[in-house]
Amino acid sequence: MIKTNPPFEILIVGTMSILMTLIVAFPYVYGHTFSQNENSLFLTRMGQAHAQLDLVGDFLSNNTNPDNTKSVLSHVIQAKALLNAKDPVNNFTWNQEIGERNQRVAADLIRGLNNLQVSLNHDPSISSSSKQLPGNSETSLIKDKIDRLSGLLDEAVSARVVKDEVNNSTNQAIVLANMGNEIFYSYGQAVGIPYTKLANMVATMKLNANNSNNNKAPAMTNKANIVNESQYENAKAYVKQAQEIVSKYLKSSASNNNAALDTQLQLNKILSQLKKTIDNRGQFSTVMHLIHMQIHPRLIANYKIS
Repeated sequence: MIKTNPPFEILIVGTMSILMTLIVAFPYVYGHTFSQNENSLFLTRMGQAHAQLDLVGDFLSNNTNPDNTKSVLSHVIQAKALLNAKDPVNNFTWNQEIGERNQRVAADLIRGLNNLQVSLNHDPSISSSSKQLPGNSETSLIKDKIDRLSGLLDEAVSARVVKDEVNNSTNQAIVLANMGNEIFYSYGQAVGIPYTKLANMVATMKLNANNSNNNKAPAMTNKANIVNESQYENAKAYVKQAQEIVSKYLKSSASNNNAALDTQLQLNKILSQLKKTIDNRGQFSTVMHLIHMQIHPRLIANYKIS
């Protein structure tokens, strides 16, 4: 059972082989139990923080809708919240634990995020109603700050988790399972479903490992109405993170490892369908099916997550 403090709290009980019993936690409740060590949870949090920074960078590079400026600051705030969330075992924040290994990185991360928030607050496109995109010089400076923060997150991982643990496929399968949960809750809230209702949905699902054979997702009908743009952006960014995990850590290194190769191909196919569904603002039921009925059972079956 895992529990982290708001705003990224998790409480997981039950197993995939029986009807789950779910205990509701605030604000996030995960629908499956994964035997999760601190390294996997830490890697999940750092992956999420990377995704938040990527969203800010994407906004500066590609934004064509000035109305989205209202959500960009939320991603910096979410990155800070991830670092300030507590490790459920030691009751220290993740950034405090980074500081135990490298005080410079820990201090620079918080200082850098605070500085980035100030820079965005002073950017005309963020802090005013002028609807003007940042100038080239402003954009370049902010992008430099984002690149430095991304490098610091990589340093934090190197300082806290040994390379063999980072590259361990079981650990990364757990990270992928976590990211699937993040997508589920982000997209659910994006379409206006309260987290308590999302938790109740999970509580009533009968999830069995054999459901991995159920490959038919619900048909996509009318498009979902996005009411929370920031959470919608999160969902898309976490899908990208999930795809990177598969391509980097869950690929087969042996040419004769047919089972591992087949698993990778299956996961890539499902994640591609998940990305297409979310990009096209598809129905939440399809997203729920792809994560809970296809991705998670395959991870349990193929990476012995229990």
